Amino acid sequence: MVRARYKGVLDALATDIRAGKIPPGTRLPTHRELAAREGLALVTATRVYAELAAMGLVSGETGRGTFVRETSLSPSRAIDMRAFADDVVDLNFNYPSLPGQADLLRNALRGLASSGDLEALLRYQPHGGRPHERASVALHLEQRGLTVPADQVLIVNGAQHGLAVVAL
Repeated sequence: MVRARYKGVLDALATDIRAGKIPPGTRLPTHRELAAREGLALVTATRVYAELAAMGLVSGETGRGTFVRETSLSPSRAIDMRAFADDVVDLNFNYPSLPGQADLLRNALRGLASSGDLEALLRYQPHGGRPHERASVALHLEQRGLTVPADQVLIVNGAQHGLAVVAL
């Protein structure tokens, strides 16, 4: 699997903060400085800081900058997230397509554009999928020996959407 470049920058900063190499209260480089130093796009540098904030490692103050937060755990008691790296499911979609997928996508988009249903697809869709699609999936499952009513079939736009629909 191809690893997004920003993940390396994110992991290095997180490791240094947790290890105390970057002490609490330290003002980190601006988003632009980080982007220039690491060869990232500005939006990617912003994402690095946003993810560090989500981890509770930094906080941003408008007009002042991004600062390393005081952590409640000493570095010796901190959880090493690398221990879980192989078990973590990354629900982001930040990976380049695999060989051959670009042609599949191109052909699928051509089919959609010529199907006459394109306008309907550009509008918001029901969270569990359109009724005729749910019925098609139910029929497909029934042909394979699994009877599932169409109203119990959910068609979602990815893992995060699926988790949200099931939670609701």
